[in-house]
Amino acid sequence: MRRTRGSLYYVAGYLYFGGAGFLLFPSAVLSLFFAEGIYSMVTLRLLGGVMLGLAILISAIIEQSMIPMYRQTLFARVPVIGTLAYVYYDSLDRMWAILLGIVVAGWLATLICYWQDLREVDPATGHKSSEAPSP
Repeated sequence: MRRTRGSLYYVAGYLYFGGAGFLLFPSAVLSLFFAEGIYSMVTLRLLGGVMLGLAILISAIIEQSMIPMYRQTLFARVPVIGTLAYVYYDSLDRMWAILLGIVVAGWLATLICYWQDLREVDPATGHKSSEAPSP
């Protein structure tokens, strides 16, 4: 599952950088993402804090190689993608389209890596197809 694990570094990265940005420099991040709407700084800082919390969880999943959680990260991002899509549709603010693109890119990368990693595992033994099971 090394590919899937590697794809989660992208997720952790955007969560850390985005979270720190929204928490510490919300106005700068709004400019960076070409935001057209008016947003409460308190709400953006809250978003940043939540993103940092999620980044810590993703980092723990990577660090501990929690393979059963890799699939759950795919499921967990589905409502996030749906919500970002709805918010963009409702506001037509480019910022939400950019954030949606960032999250979808990470989701697709993880999904493709997960499928490739699963294809290498023998379902009968749970080992890589090229590996012999340990005695």
